Amino acid sequence: MYKRKLTATSFVKKSKLIIGLDLVANMTGKDAAGIKAEKDRLEKEALRLVSQTAEHAAAFKINRQLVLPLGVYEGIPRLVDKIHAEGLTAIIDCKLNDVENTNRVITKYYFDAGFDAIIVSPFIGMEGGLDSVFEAATNRKRGVITLCYMSHPGAKDGFGLTVAADEKSRKPEPLYLRFARQARLWDVDGVIVGATFPEKIQEIKAVLGDEIPIMCPGVGAQGGSARDAIEAGANFVIAARSIVEAPDPAAAAAALAAETR
Repeated sequence: MYKRKLTATSFVKKSKLIIGLDLVANMTGKDAAGIKAEKDRLEKEALRLVSQTAEHAAAFKINRQLVLPLGVYEGIPRLVDKIHAEGLTAIIDCKLNDVENTNRVITKYYFDAGFDAIIVSPFIGMEGGLDSVFEAATNRKRGVITLCYMSHPGAKDGFGLTVAADEKSRKPEPLYLRFARQARLWDVDGVIVGATFPEKIQEIKAVLGDEIPIMCPGVGAQGGSARDAIEAGANFVIAARSIVEAPDPAAAAAALAAETR
């Protein structure tokens, strides 16, 4: 359900850009009053960025560096409500990777906070791992997005490993292609593939076809190109620092959204 909702929003907004709200707090050495003031500043900045850039976005992504200082039951629900008020959805980028019971509790917290989709790691597997996440997502009509190949140079040391042959293919393959096939089997709402690796996007697209959206982080600050990622087969690109740290975030978001058309 979530991938259909995101695709429909993208069509209406004429944008394939997901904006990452990668804002950072500075709590070091602050007393209680200073910590409260910093949390207030951070929340106001996040709300301002949503207001400035929403017209150019298909969705917003929030990671733990913003959740931890704002609080999953404090500032984050207000931020998610603002995103929803703009007609958009909010993705929690926690790369969940634990056992079933822990995943169930963490997923409940994030969905209670209002998030529409959650990013998880497929390393943990389904039985006794991600099954509780998919159950919660189904029951609450939320989305699950899995990692496939991350955007940093060291991704090759994990996602790029060659794994033993499975019963169907009968030949070794890169782990990211195994994860792509699992994503299709699990019917996830999207996979994460770094925009910094267009050749990986093409390989993974060949496995997924048009059934599973490819979402590509690493645009801008990490050197990935929105246009190159889309041409390689991405359905969405994710940009964070190149927007939130820009002198004019709205102009930066508009430019990147235009590249995705």
